Amino acid sequence: MPRATEKRKKRGKIFIIALLALIFAETGYILGTTGLLPILLPGVRGASVGFSDVVGVSTAYVFFNGSVSRGVSQLYGDAYVYVVAYQPGVALPDAVARQIALDAGEKPVYILPIPIYNAPINPEDYVDTLPTNAKNPVILLTYPLDKRTVVNSWLQQIQSKFGQLQSNYIRIELSAGQPKSIRFF
Repeated sequence: MPRATEKRKKRGKIFIIALLALIFAETGYILGTTGLLPILLPGVRGASVGFSDVVGVSTAYVFFNGSVSRGVSQLYGDAYVYVVAYQPGVALPDAVARQIALDAGEKPVYILPIPIYNAPINPEDYVDTLPTNAKNPVILLTYPLDKRTVVNSWLQQIQSKFGQLQSNYIRIELSAGQPKSIRFF
C-alpha cells in the first residue's frame, strides 16, 4: 500500500504536467489567433493564398469597351488591385474613381470590395463610378460571404509583407502575379 508522501508526490507530478499542458495550449491559442506565430516561428505557416485564389472564388464584372459583362475573370499578372471598403449604396469617392480611370490607362485594374457590414456585394453600386471606356479593363470582383476567408487570408499575407493596412482605399500593384507595392488613399 502506497504511503501518503508517495501519493502527494504523484499528485504533484500530475498537477505540474496538467499546468504545463494548459500553459502550452494557451500560448498556442494566443499565437495562432493574433497572427504572431509566423513571426516567431517563420517555418510554421499555413497554406499560402495567392491573388489567383481570390479571382477563383469571385464573380467578375468586366467594365470594358463601353459595356459591362459578367463571368469568370481573366487573370492578369501585371495589374492594379484596389481594395475598397464596401457599404451598400455608397459609391466610390471621386478621387479614387479618377485614379482607377488613370490606372486603367496603364494596366488592368481589379476592384476588390471588402464589406464593412455582413452584406453581399451589389455590383450596381459601382456601375456609375467605374470607367467602361479605358484602355484596359476594370474588373469588379464580387464573392459570396462564405468565401471571405480566402480574401482575408490574401490580405493578411499582404499585411505581413508591407505592414499594417490602415485605409479604406488601398492600391496594390501586382507584378507577375505577386504584390510589388501598395499605396493608400
